[in-house]
Amino acid sequence: MADFTPRATLDRLPQTVKATRRTGRRPGQSRAMTGVWNIIAVAFGLVMAFPIYWMILTTVKPNHDLLAQNPTFWPTRFDFSSYSTIFNDPDFLNSMRNTAIITVGAVLAGLAVGFLAAVAVARFRFRGRNPFIVAILIVQMVPLLSIAIPLYIVLNKAGLYDQYLGVIVAYLVFTIPYVVWTLRSFIVNIPVELDEAAMVDGCTRWGAFFRIVLPLSLPGLVTTGVYAWIQAWNEFILANTLLSSNDKRTSMVWLSFYSSSPTHGADYGAQMAGALLVSLPVTILFVIFQRKVTSGLTAGAVKG
Repeated sequence: MADFTPRATLDRLPQTVKATRRTGRRPGQSRAMTGVWNIIAVAFGLVMAFPIYWMILTTVKPNHDLLAQNPTFWPTRFDFSSYSTIFNDPDFLNSMRNTAIITVGAVLAGLAVGFLAAVAVARFRFRGRNPFIVAILIVQMVPLLSIAIPLYIVLNKAGLYDQYLGVIVAYLVFTIPYVVWTLRSFIVNIPVELDEAAMVDGCTRWGAFFRIVLPLSLPGLVTTGVYAWIQAWNEFILANTLLSSNDKRTSMVWLSFYSSSPTHGADYGAQMAGALLVSLPVTILFVIFQRKVTSGLTAGAVKG
């Protein structure tokens, strides 16, 4: 009878695995090189994080520090008046509300339509399937600026110009292709045999969809939804083109007008505070769903 004790199992492992378990490093990987790569990674991380640090620092610096000839990397005193200036602006909270409405609508509509289209592309064979997939990829390559004027003309004739619904429909132009292309890889990795087994046990095709495909696609839906949210929240060109009323501006459009206003043009602290507050919801969302996003990316990258 074979010996399955831990010691016997360890003896049967390859020498490379044994060396990795003993030292924590792969064979041929020296401690010095590991330290060098760690230092490079830390230095790269600091370079990437410095603009964020400088933006946060600018929001709490007093004006004499911001306008000083020699910049300082730490404020002489903390001044939070920049945040008060932003919150006292009547258009700020209204623009955040507008952005939330448009983003939620675009993401939910994009996920609903795109997920069903991804299921159709991944599960069914139909005429024109491959050209449809290629067309989705081509649409993602088209610059958004090139379709802003055609979208304006179409939505204006449809009576949707300067309307939330019009902007949501316009956002579907880049949301749906991204959702279809991304979710297709998740659904392809779900074995068709699971659907067939569910239908053999008495489920209808819709029952197999809701009991098998949808639950197994949740990591992909979360991952795709987060990135679609980031795209819609940060979009500026279409929102600036399709919305003309001040009370319907999104946060990105508000931030652009605020920074270029003669009244606030020299208030760098308030500008940075506004930019930080506008980007905060996206950052919080990504942190909350970080684990699901990571597992979703892994699930979509490995064929099961």
